[in-house]
Amino acid sequence: MSKDNSRRPIEISFPIEEVNEIASKEGHAKRYYRPVYTMHKYWARRLGSVFRTMLLYSLAEDEIHIKENGQESFEELPDVDWDNPEALWDYYLEDVDFGDKTVLDPFMGGGTTIVEALRMGCNVIGSDLNPVAWFTVKKEIESVDIDDLQEAYDEIYESVGEEILEYYQTPCPDCDNMADAMYYFWVKEIECLNCGHDVPLFKGYYFANSRSSNDSYKNVLCPDCWTVQQTDDHTTETTCVDDSCGNKFMPKEGTASGQNYTCPDCGVRSKIIDATKRFGKPDSQMYAVEYYCSSCDDKGYKDPTDHDLELYESAGKELEEEWDELPIPEQDRYQGSSDRAWNHGYHKYHEMFNDRQLLLLGRLLNEIDDIEDQNVKEFLLTTFSAMLESNNMFCMYNRVANKLEPIYNYNTIIARHTPVEGNIWGSEYGRGTFKGMFDKTKAAKEWCQSPVEKYIDEDGNSQDKQMQTPVDGVLVDDASALGEEGNAFLRCGTSEYLPIEDKSVDAIITDPPYYDNEMYAELSDFYYVWLHEVLSDTYDHFQGERTPKKSEAVVDPAKDVEDKRTEEHYIETLTNVFNESRRKLADDGIMAFTFHHKETEAWGSTLQSVLDADFYISALYPVNSETRGGTRHGRATVDYDTIIVCRKRQEDPEEVSWKSLEDDIYFRAEDEIDRLEQAGRRLTGGDIFVVAMGKCLEIFSKHYPNVTRDGEQMDVVEAVDAIKEIVDEQLLEERFQILSEEMDPLSAVYLTHILGRGEELSFNALNKDLRQRGVDVAELVHEDLLEQEGDDLVILDPLERADRLENKNKPLSIDKAHYLYYLFETDQLAKKFGKWTDEGAINALRRLSEIEGDDDYDDIAKYVKEQSDTQLEIEDFS
Repeated sequence: MSKDNSRRPIEISFPIEEVNEIASKEGHAKRYYRPVYTMHKYWARRLGSVFRTMLLYSLAEDEIHIKENGQESFEELPDVDWDNPEALWDYYLEDVDFGDKTVLDPFMGGGTTIVEALRMGCNVIGSDLNPVAWFTVKKEIESVDIDDLQEAYDEIYESVGEEILEYYQTPCPDCDNMADAMYYFWVKEIECLNCGHDVPLFKGYYFANSRSSNDSYKNVLCPDCWTVQQTDDHTTETTCVDDSCGNKFMPKEGTASGQNYTCPDCGVRSKIIDATKRFGKPDSQMYAVEYYCSSCDDKGYKDPTDHDLELYESAGKELEEEWDELPIPEQDRYQGSSDRAWNHGYHKYHEMFNDRQLLLLGRLLNEIDDIEDQNVKEFLLTTFSAMLESNNMFCMYNRVANKLEPIYNYNTIIARHTPVEGNIWGSEYGRGTFKGMFDKTKAAKEWCQSPVEKYIDEDGNSQDKQMQTPVDGVLVDDASALGEEGNAFLRCGTSEYLPIEDKSVDAIITDPPYYDNEMYAELSDFYYVWLHEVLSDTYDHFQGERTPKKSEAVVDPAKDVEDKRTEEHYIETLTNVFNESRRKLADDGIMAFTFHHKETEAWGSTLQSVLDADFYISALYPVNSETRGGTRHGRATVDYDTIIVCRKRQEDPEEVSWKSLEDDIYFRAEDEIDRLEQAGRRLTGGDIFVVAMGKCLEIFSKHYPNVTRDGEQMDVVEAVDAIKEIVDEQLLEERFQILSEEMDPLSAVYLTHILGRGEELSFNALNKDLRQRGVDVAELVHEDLLEQEGDDLVILDPLERADRLENKNKPLSIDKAHYLYYLFETDQLAKKFGKWTDEGAINALRRLSEIEGDDDYDDIAKYVKEQSDTQLEIEDFS
C-alpha cells in the first residue's frame, strides 16, 4: 500500500510494547544503556529509546537512508503498510540517516532530543532558558580527545588530587596504617528552647547495616558516650559496650521526630524551626566514620578519633586564610517551592557545604580554571559540577544499602538533621566522587564516539548492537549555517522567540515543563552558582547571580517568592512558545512531545496552550517514563509518559456536542486500559487517569474549539474535568469495588485513590475527591497513612509508619501489609508475622506489589500465606 503523504507513521501507530520493553530496562540502568545522559544531573530527562523511536516514526518516509560499514545506502520500505507501519520498528537498530532533516526542541532540558537526532544524522536546533541545561547539552554533544581529557585529569590529580586525599585519612582501628575515610557522619545540634541544653537531632541511633552480607547486625551509636557499636536488633533495648558507660538505650528511639525534637535533659517537646529561628543555623558534630583500609582490605564503621577532628579543624583554619583566593559562591539562595531548608538557617549557597568541602572544592575549581584548552576545561568543569550533588551537607546515608544519597534524591532541598560528608576526590570506594564522575564523563564520551544500542532478544535478554553514527555536535552561531558549517545550533534564552527561518523545521520533538512538577531553574541554582565562578567571563548567560526565572514556564506553588509564576503565566508562556514553534514548523511537519502529570490542572493548562497555538492532537500513546514507580515505597507516581502527536490546524473543524463524544471516550479508554493490563502492565490510579485523559483529548482536540455542552462552547479545562469524572466514577470505581470486597473500605480508598498521586498531595484537592465516597481526609491522617504539613499531605512509607503501628488497637489491612513489609526489611518477618497476617493483609500486599511495581510485596504475601496455611493444617490435624 502506498504511503498517505498527509500522515506520518507516528500518527498511525507506535510500537508501544517494543519500546516499553527496552525503556523499562533503560530507566533502571541509564549508565549502561546511554552513558551520555549520566554526565550531569538534569531533572525529568526522558529516555533515549523512547525519543529515538519518536524521531524514527516522525521522520520516516518511503525511502530510508542507512549507513553500513561507512557507506550510505538507500532502502525502500516495501513491507511497510502505512496504515499500520509495524515493519518500521525493524529500523530501530539501523544507522538511519535523516541528513536533510532539521529537528527542533524548544525545551531541550537534558538534551535527549538533541543527542538522539544527531545519532540519526539530523541537523538540530535546541533552545532552553536555563544556562545549566544549555551547558550540559553542549558538553554532551561536543567531541573531545579522550587522551587529552585523561592527561588533564592526571595533571589535576598531581597538582591537587593527592593533596585532597590527605584530608580524608583516618586511623584504621584494626591495624597501624592509615585508612581512607569514605564518609563522615554528622548530626545537627540545637539549643533547647526550654532549658538551653544542646540537643542532637537523631531520629534514632541506628545509622547503618552491616557491611558484610553474612552478618545481619546493625551499627548503632550510644546516645550517652557516642560510641559506635553493633547490635542484632535495633528495636529492642541495647546495653552500651563501653564498660565505663553501660548505658541501656533503644536504638530506634531518638530525639527528633518529624518537625519536632524532645530534649533528653528536660523532656520538653518543641519545634525544630522555632529553635532555629531563635538561635540560628544549628552546629554540627561528627559522630562516626566509614572507612576503607587497603592494608586490611576491609570496610567498616568507627568512632571519630582526635586525628579526624583535628584534620577537620585544620581545614577550617586554612579556609579562613584562603577565602579570598577561592572561587566560593556567596550569593543569597533563591527561596522557592523546592526549598525546605531556608527556615533552617541556610540563606547563602556556601552555607550548604562544610568548611572542608568549601576549602577543597575551591582549590579543585581553581585548578580546573587554569586549564588552557577551553574544551577540555569545560568537560572537567562538567565533572566538577556533577559531583557537587554528592558533596554537600544535604546528603543523607541510606543505612539499608550502605551508601550516600545525593542532595536531589527527591528533587527538593531538604535540611538533613544527620547529613553525611563524602570523600571529594574519592578512593577505592564511595559514591559521587570527582574520580567516579570523571569515569562517567570519560565513559560518556567514549560511547558518543562509538555508540551501542541495547535491545531485548527473543529470550528476553539484553543484547548490544554496535552503531556507526557518532554523537558529534559541531556548533554554529546561526541556524542558517546548519548543514554547511555544522549540525547543531544551541541557544540559551526563552523559546518565545526563535531566530530561525519560518517553516524551516521538519519536526519538533520536545518535553515541555510539566506545570509544577519541577522547578528547573530553582533546582539548577545549586550548580549554576559554582559554574558562574568560572564561566561568567566566557558566556553572557553565566553573568547573572542565579539562573533566570521570570520567563520560566512553570507554576510555582510557593506563596511568597521572587518572580512569582502563576498558572496564567504558565499558560501564556507555553502558548507563546508553541505559537513560535508552529511558525518554524513546515506545514507537513509534526510536533510530538511527552507529557507526564497526575493533576487535571496541569493537563488543562498544557493542552490549552497547545490548542490555542492552533495545533490539534492527531495521535496519543502511553509509554514507560524515565523510571518506573516512585523514589521509595508508598510514593508511587504515574508510571507512564504520554506521547502527544500534534498537527498544525489548517481549517476550522465541524461543530460537535460533548455528549456525542463521551461514550466513545469511555470505551476507547477502557479498551486501552484492558490492553495494557493484558500485556502485563501494572497500572496505578494515576496511570488509568493518564490513559483516559489521553483518549479524551485526542478526540476532543480534533473538534476544538467547536465542542458544545448544553449549548455553550466547551473549553479544555471543562473537558479535563469531565474526563476526570469518567475516571473517578466509572474506571476507578470498578477497581474500588473489587478492593472493597477484599479488605476494609479505608484500605481500598488508600490503594485506589492515594497511591499514584506522587509524594505530596493538596489537602483540599484530595478532600474534595474523597468526600463523594463518604471519606474524609482527616480519617487517613488519623490512621497515620498521611501526615499533614500545612496545606499539603505527605504519604508515609512503611518504614516511617512502623513505630506507630506496633501498638495500634485495630490495624487496617494496609497497616498490616505495611508492618509486614517493615518486618521483612528488618529481618524479623519469620519471627513476628503471625499477628499481622490475614486475608485482608495478603490482598493488600498483592495490590501494593502491582501498584508499586515491587516484587518484594508479592514475595511477602506468598511467604505469609504459605506459613499461615501450614499452621492451619497443623491445627486441623491436631
